[in-house]
Amino acid sequence: MTTSNDPRGRLSELYSGRQTNLMTSAAAPGVTFTRRHFYDWSPSPASEPQDDDVMGGGFANSIDARPAAPDLERAALRVVWPLDLVQIGHTLAEFFGAEVAAGAGPYTHTFNSGVAVVPTTTFERKLTSSQFDGAVGAVCRSLQFPIGADRGYTRINADYFAREALEQYGASIAGTPELPTLASRVPRAVGGIKRDGVSLGSIISGDVTLTNILGEDNYAGSKFVDDVQLEGRTVALNLTGRFKGAALRDLGKIGVGQYLPGTQDIELSWELSANLKLVMTIRNVRFAKVGVGTGGPGRLDVPLRGRAEIGAADPMVTVVLTNAVASYQ
Repeated sequence: MTTSNDPRGRLSELYSGRQTNLMTSAAAPGVTFTRRHFYDWSPSPASEPQDDDVMGGGFANSIDARPAAPDLERAALRVVWPLDLVQIGHTLAEFFGAEVAAGAGPYTHTFNSGVAVVPTTTFERKLTSSQFDGAVGAVCRSLQFPIGADRGYTRINADYFAREALEQYGASIAGTPELPTLASRVPRAVGGIKRDGVSLGSIISGDVTLTNILGEDNYAGSKFVDDVQLEGRTVALNLTGRFKGAALRDLGKIGVGQYLPGTQDIELSWELSANLKLVMTIRNVRFAKVGVGTGGPGRLDVPLRGRAEIGAADPMVTVVLTNAVASYQ
C-alpha cells in the first residue's frame, strides 16, 4: 500500500474563540468561534524538566546530575496568517485589543497602540473528524508584516504566548463556527510605503514588527501562568533600499550638535479597492545612522533600521481596516 489516510495538513481547520479571562477556556455554545485560514501552525508546548543541583544526595558517579525538578506549564505558538482584508481583523484585534468601528458598509475599523487591554483567545485545530488540539490562554506577542513586492500572497507572522497547549482530544469545543470567506487576500505585488505623506521610493524589501511586551505571573500553588499584563509596545522597521542618492541615507542623518536623527511618520498601505484596504500609520520613527556598504560589483543597498515613538497626542501606531464587516468584537 503506497498511500494512507493519515491526517493531512491541507485538510486541517483552525477555529478561534474569545475567552473571558486568561484561565477560562472558550467553548460553544456560550462563545461563538470563527474559522480562520492559515499557512502554518507551530506550537511549542513547554513543561521541561529543570536541573536540580541539590547537594549531599549522592550520585551514581562523579558527573551525574540529580533527578529533574518540575517546571511550570506554559507554551508558545507561531501562526502564519494570510493578509486577507476580512479575516485579518481578528488578528489585529488579538494584538491591539478593542477596535473603534464606524460607517454603515463599508465599515472602518480603527485599531491603535494606546489600548491597554488585549484579549485572550482559545484556538482549536481540527486534525480529523475525531482529533483536535489547540491552545488556551493565547495572547498575541508580535505581528510581522512584510514590505516589498514578491510572488504569491502576503503572509503575516504572528507569535502568541499560551497558558497551556492542549493535548489531543476527541470532541470539538467550537460548536458551529462562523465561516468568513477567503476572497480578499492581498498579492505581494500590492502595497505602498510613504514617509510624511510622500511615497518613499527605492525600497526593495523589509518588514515592520509590532511587539507587545507582556508581564507574566503565576499565583501561589499554581503550575500555570495565571496573569498576563500588557507592559508596553514597540514598533521596529527593517528596510533595504536601493542607493540612488542621499535621500534614503539621510533618514538616519544626525545633524551637527544632535545625538539622534529627526523623526518621520511612515505609512504602509495595502489596497484592493476603495472599500477594501488596510492602512498602517507608524508615527515618530527614528532611523539608525546609515552606512552604505559594497558587497559586489552591482547595486549599492541602504540598510534602514528604525524605531517608533509615541507622540504628544497620537498613539505610536494606528491601523485602519476598511471592509464590509460590521465588527470584530
